[in-house]
Amino acid sequence: MLTRLAADHRGRSFPYYLDVDFDETLRRHATRPLASEVSPEQMAGWYRAHDVLPGRLEHVVSRHSTLDDTVERILTDTALAPPRRTPRP
Repeated sequence: MLTRLAADHRGRSFPYYLDVDFDETLRRHATRPLASEVSPEQMAGWYRAHDVLPGRLEHVVSRHSTLDDTVERILTDTALAPPRRTPRP
């Protein structure tokens, strides 16, 4: 469904995949309002490690990427903001 959605989109698509293990997924899920409605056991049935779309459509974001690094990457990839430049000496 996501592959078809990207293919049918008239413009460029920028799907991202956050590559985190199940323990980290649970930790993040616990901070969301939905946590009281979806149990860790339910999530375990859905979780698949490195479950990326075929054809390398997604940009994989490493579990080591900080929030600032991830936001900067998305803004740069999508041309919503120019890349951050280090001032020259």
